[in-house]
Amino acid sequence: MVSPSLTESVQETVTPQGAVVLSEFLPHVASAAIGVWVARGSRHEIAGEAGMTHFLEHMVFKGTARRSARQIAEELDAVGGIIDAGTSREHTNFYARVLAEHLPLACDMLCDMLLHSTFRDEDVRLEQGVVLDEIRAYEDEPGEVVMEQLMETLFGRDPIARPVLGDKEVIRGTGHDVVRGYRDRYYSSDRILISAAGQVDHAQLVELMGPLLGGLPRTALPANAPAPQARSRFRVTIREQEQAHLTLAAPALPFGHPDRFVLAALNNVLGGSASSRLFQEVREQRGLAYGAASWAEAYRDVGLVGVHTAMDPAKFREAAAVVGDILRDLAGGGVTDQEALRAREQMKAGLFLGLESTYNRMARLATSKLYLGEVTPLKVVMRMVEEITPERVRELARRLLAPERFAVAVLGPGSPEDYRVDWVTVPAFAAV
Repeated sequence: MVSPSLTESVQETVTPQGAVVLSEFLPHVASAAIGVWVARGSRHEIAGEAGMTHFLEHMVFKGTARRSARQIAEELDAVGGIIDAGTSREHTNFYARVLAEHLPLACDMLCDMLLHSTFRDEDVRLEQGVVLDEIRAYEDEPGEVVMEQLMETLFGRDPIARPVLGDKEVIRGTGHDVVRGYRDRYYSSDRILISAAGQVDHAQLVELMGPLLGGLPRTALPANAPAPQARSRFRVTIREQEQAHLTLAAPALPFGHPDRFVLAALNNVLGGSASSRLFQEVREQRGLAYGAASWAEAYRDVGLVGVHTAMDPAKFREAAAVVGDILRDLAGGGVTDQEALRAREQMKAGLFLGLESTYNRMARLATSKLYLGEVTPLKVVMRMVEEITPERVRELARRLLAPERFAVAVLGPGSPEDYRVDWVTVPAFAAV
């Protein structure tokens, strides 16, 4: 068997204005992925701005002085490319994937959209309706609703718990001048990171992105706010629907923590794969729910590990008891050597499979630089994965998975009494 290569060709440029450009040349591919990452997410919004980061992400696709919204869509479609964007709690990412020969077009379009969007009043009005419909669509999805409630239950009123999509009233009150002002205020050169991977020449990339690199002012970045304080709470929300949703989360590790790969392995053991405890016990062995999964999220200063499952309300108490039993067993040292080593191998395979995507490699460059201040070499990443041992996984499980550390949010029909969870010891409250 041929071992995948971990050899990298990564280059970096920092402009006098403070913007960062990263690229990784991949000789074996015919395409390129490029992303413009802005260090502005929903957690950075202040009162009256909730949803503006996401709304601005939408608005840059509505037309520039040179291109209409239709032209933005058609020009990349015409060469088989993809252009899109996404907003998270800590970043906004505008990206394109194209054949390498069309990289100049993708770069020109990204620069044009971010620098020269017109934000016409009629486009703002149209997009208000689109975003409001997007919010309503989320509100119609019980799984999305309960996840937002879980963040609020865990972190209270801290901005990190706010929905990325924002507040309807803020969106309704948005106008041309508000959108432009938001872009001008927060899209500065020292908040910009450009990353690319594939058939990319670094010097050409810097030249192609020159309009953006030189077209934004530099501002003094504000000091980071204090880290969110997590809490254990139990929240029940009654809503008429077919299933009951059980979610829970506990504070975990921030992005740069040295045990972050150990947490990824622990997550695989808990509920991150088909062989995990949650999936096997809740679905395969007992048939209590269609799915049961866990996840781990990491931010600049805080992280969380969470669980979600949904079932017939009549099965809720049994399912909740099984989840509690799994947490207690793992927190008590019950992670087996076989489980930990299997999780480590899953991570290694996932790493190599992910590296076959130019988008994933582009995103890896960006997130590593944004959170760690440098691009961690793949050989170092692989060494950190290889150093995961069963005892390290067990020790982290002891630290993180005790049931009393978890905040719990439940969404379902009936009455709050239907959703008593025996292992929850914190005060409960119900919401309409």
